[in-house]
Amino acid sequence: MIQHKTIFQRTASYCIAAFVSVVVLTGCTTRQVSTTLDGSTAQRLVTLSLNKFIQSLAEQPQISALEGKKIRLGVHFLKDHQLIDYATRLLNAELQIIHKVDIVEAEDSAEYEVDVFFNSIGTDNDDFGLSIPTLGLATTSDGTIDILALDMYHGITEGYAIIKADSGSIEKTDRLLARIRRDNISTPVISFPLNQVD
Repeated sequence: MIQHKTIFQRTASYCIAAFVSVVVLTGCTTRQVSTTLDGSTAQRLVTLSLNKFIQSLAEQPQISALEGKKIRLGVHFLKDHQLIDYATRLLNAELQIIHKVDIVEAEDSAEYEVDVFFNSIGTDNDDFGLSIPTLGLATTSDGTIDILALDMYHGITEGYAIIKADSGSIEKTDRLLARIRRDNISTPVISFPLNQVD
């Protein structure tokens, strides 16, 4: 009888340890970078972060020094990106509005060449918290139920500019990062936002 009780306690201990291990392992963070801009929230996050990036870039002393000058503008990303044309047009318009620059197409008529290099333009999803697996008992999109989780959805634009004068001098701005946040707290019963997209 005592031996049966000991085996039962040992088995129960193993089951509890296995359950705790599963809970701890599923309570880790996951990260997903989205390459599509499906949905208004993703579009707003990206365009607002791009606007914030351009405002920060315009405040850089190397860009401020271009007030009223003729510039040739180039915008670059490491691969074809759906936002490059939008970013180019927005940069063009904002630099004309903020610094009254004259954007020219011909290289020989420009006083300066401004090349803007983007390291990142997109959204970033990150989940952090404690969740448990449904083990097939309930249907959820990721197969888990959040006990307490922080869902982070960010629009991110990162990059810098290189300015080359017709005299041959070259300057580089700081690397700038613009992040717009949309974070939620999730529980099994309710989910509520920590901040809103302005």
